[in-house]
Amino acid sequence: MPVPQDCPPHQESGHAENPIASLDGDQGWRLLFDAHPQPMWVTEQSNGCILAANAAAVARYGYALEEFLRLNERDIQYGELDPGATTRCRHRLKNGDVIDVDVTTSLVRWEGRASRLVVANETTAHAALQREVEQARRETGAARELLDHVIHRVDDAIFALDKELRFTYLNEPALRLLQRDRAEQLIGRYIWDEYELEHARDFHRPYDRALRTQQSEVFEAFYAPWNKWFEGRVFPSPEGISIFCNDITERKLFERLVLDRERDFRLLTEQTPAMIYRASLEPPYRSLYVSPSIRILGYSASEWLADPLAWTKALHPDDCERAVAALSDEYVDGVDHQIEYRLRDAQGHWRHFRDRSCRIDPSDGSPPYVQGIALDVTDLVESEQALRASEASLRRSEQRYRLAAASGQVWDWDLTSDRLNFSDDFWLQLDEDPLSFSDYCSRHLRARIHPEDQVHHQDAVRRHLGNREPFDVEIRFCDAMGEWRWMQIRGQAEWNDAGRAVYMAGTTIDITLRKRAETALRESESYRRKLFDQLADGVLLIDACNCILDANPEALKMLGDTGDSLIGTPLQALLAGPQPAISFDTLKTESPDAVLLSEWNILRRDGSVVPVEVSTRALDERRYIAVLRDITDRRAAQAALLTHEFELSELNQRLMLQERSTTQRLAQALHDNLGQSLAVARLNLESLLITAGATLPPVLAEQCQQLSGVMAQAVQDVRNVLADLRPPLLEEQGLAAALDNEIRVALSASGSDVLLEVADGLLRQRWPSDVEYSAFMVVREAITNARLHADASLIRVLMEGDAHRLHVDIVDDGDGIAPDMQHGRAGHLGIVGMRERAISMGGRCTIAAEPGGGTRVSLSWAPPGP
Repeated sequence: MPVPQDCPPHQESGHAENPIASLDGDQGWRLLFDAHPQPMWVTEQSNGCILAANAAAVARYGYALEEFLRLNERDIQYGELDPGATTRCRHRLKNGDVIDVDVTTSLVRWEGRASRLVVANETTAHAALQREVEQARRETGAARELLDHVIHRVDDAIFALDKELRFTYLNEPALRLLQRDRAEQLIGRYIWDEYELEHARDFHRPYDRALRTQQSEVFEAFYAPWNKWFEGRVFPSPEGISIFCNDITERKLFERLVLDRERDFRLLTEQTPAMIYRASLEPPYRSLYVSPSIRILGYSASEWLADPLAWTKALHPDDCERAVAALSDEYVDGVDHQIEYRLRDAQGHWRHFRDRSCRIDPSDGSPPYVQGIALDVTDLVESEQALRASEASLRRSEQRYRLAAASGQVWDWDLTSDRLNFSDDFWLQLDEDPLSFSDYCSRHLRARIHPEDQVHHQDAVRRHLGNREPFDVEIRFCDAMGEWRWMQIRGQAEWNDAGRAVYMAGTTIDITLRKRAETALRESESYRRKLFDQLADGVLLIDACNCILDANPEALKMLGDTGDSLIGTPLQALLAGPQPAISFDTLKTESPDAVLLSEWNILRRDGSVVPVEVSTRALDERRYIAVLRDITDRRAAQAALLTHEFELSELNQRLMLQERSTTQRLAQALHDNLGQSLAVARLNLESLLITAGATLPPVLAEQCQQLSGVMAQAVQDVRNVLADLRPPLLEEQGLAAALDNEIRVALSASGSDVLLEVADGLLRQRWPSDVEYSAFMVVREAITNARLHADASLIRVLMEGDAHRLHVDIVDDGDGIAPDMQHGRAGHLGIVGMRERAISMGGRCTIAAEPGGGTRVSLSWAPPGP
């Protein structure tokens, strides 16, 4: 914000050159000045101080009127005035922004002083637009100069035609291409007057389309009179078209030569039975060319070339890594690569090829590629395989004879075809028909192996075939009756020259009986391990007759006994009390994994009693174990907790009695002292107003009236407090009358309907005063909770009982109460307080949700028995 300059006292001044209009007393002009939409102000001619400003100036420049009148016109002027245009200048606003304005001034007289009337017409947007236009002109001129420079430096022939196809521009290459010496020979002339349209139809059509569609065109055309080929690019505009043209005659001749050579090469390759190909050296080794001999695989050349992954997808999985690695190796110039691989034909059959290839580096700098010839050698390979298979069959027959001479049942496995053969005695021992397993494979074998043994069996096969480790496994095999039989399987594989396993043979032995004996031994060992797994606690082993079979040292220490005298003792003899809650016979019907917990009182040998927690679990149908844990300390802690809770309940009852006694004393004090004093003071004040009110000053009389009202309200407040502290009618007329009064008076404006339903004969029934007081406070708290928290519309209070019993239900139709809230919320004592009041009077309070919605609070009391 500019700092205003102090203006000197206004002095009268004149203006000799022009007549000065006087504005003094001209109210019409003043109204026009204030309402004018453009900023206007009046400055003193001698010093430039601002004398007046209209609302538009105040609003646009951001100053308050008082601030504006303290300014000098130099305070808002930004920069020096343009000497050539004294009416155009720039002004600074209060927020620091600068605006462009055209200023018009007139000499006037203002309040008797020579002044100037200034009208500011803002031209900020117009000035910014002018600056943008000038900038655009400068940028357009620079772009035109750059374009002219580029056009004169390019080698393409460039010429322009207007809409009538008359020449408007030609560069030097265009003059040479069109066979002219100077541009004046063509400028303004119709193109087809200079050149023969009959031989230039292929030129005219793209020119005409570009003019009609305003879309660029690219074409190649032959001009017969000159025996030349031209390439043209046509770019349309609203004024005409621009053509970039080049002589491509040499390129066309070379292309024709290449086509002729390719035709000769294709004829040669079509007559060759082997596949000739070209392929990229970059993955995925796309085929660039393939001869028609690709029909060996059932594909046409176009189908093969259309798929970039055709060669890699057709490769046999076992040959893929080796063939790709060969292509990835660096090719040595002049050295051929030779490799054999298998390709899958269109029918899914594998064919063998012998491939010889070499690297080609084009002279034009394009990426190198592989060119080779692949010869189909499937027949030769199959003949060799048949010979090797015959030799292998002979060796396998000899091996089966040797295995048959040894113990066990013989089996063999052709890994190439995945065919398994077992001897007949193998299937007979499984109660199966050997004739039904003529076509058997490894998948069928895995289906009969026990699920827990399948991974073990597969790992053993994998280690034998891969690492040539001995194959000797023991697995379970399913027989015809669904029973699991243990088999010991041994075998030996054969590997071909490539190191791949092709055949395996061996024997099987039924070891079921041996495994059963081992299982029995493991069960015995497992029993010992389980018995001493829990040595930190006492462990008893118990039989089906509930007699002790064994005990660990900790159990003996806990029972104060020795092992010899304890063995065979009935479990019942250890108990100091009656049969526990969980019967011993229950364990016989539970599953082996079930664990049962109970608490026993164990009688020690010295006559003392030890409380223990017993964890029991069945081992089998005849035995189970019992784990004993001494809980003497826990019992003591529980007893201490019960004692603490009892003491806390006694303390709570005393607090309730103290609360009632304190409330009664406070209510008595309010009624007998403060209430009586306020009533007497109010009566005396009213008596004063009656007897001397007419003689009192009006102000004093009014204050006395106000004081009387305040004292009446204080008396009513005391009565309300008394009603809360000492429920009305409770001591005089009993619980039913007090609840009826509470519902009618205190809860009438609560917004919820409250109904009191009292059983016959209970209207005048009295109970002990502490019972009536606690019951009244519980009912009041329950009604308040239903009204404030449950949004209940109807609350029913049901009261029944007799002289020796009291039962009250408070039922509402509100939102109900969640199960986790029925014992109270953290930080809220309403529900807890109701329960404590019930306990203090020897009763019981429960809270539950109603089936149809809402909540039921039940309070029950009965005197203690004799």
